[in-house]
Amino acid sequence: MDKNINMSNLKKLLGKRIKELRISKHYTQEYLAELTDLGATSISKIETGLYHPSDENLEKIAKALDVEPYKLYMFNHLKSAGEIKEELLKLISKASDNDIKLIYRIVNGIVD
Repeated sequence: MDKNINMSNLKKLLGKRIKELRISKHYTQEYLAELTDLGATSISKIETGLYHPSDENLEKIAKALDVEPYKLYMFNHLKSAGEIKEELLKLISKASDNDIKLIYRIVNGIVD
């Protein structure tokens, strides 16, 4: 997980990830609430980052979405392009010359 994520951002990212997984299953908030014995209002608050669920409720949500609980925290793909560029620049600045050449060949092959 990114070292720069604070608790407020974590709640928002977790909420976005849960919403993403819920929508991919074609579940409404109400249906996810039924599956987890949580209220639809609680699901809404979780998805908007206003509320961080307990470990027990995270397990219920993960089970209802048919994913391992740790996958609820896999949200690097939710970053903006600007955040990703910034991270890439930091990583590249730490890379060896050989790694930079490899990165260049990979990116050039994708973008070109």
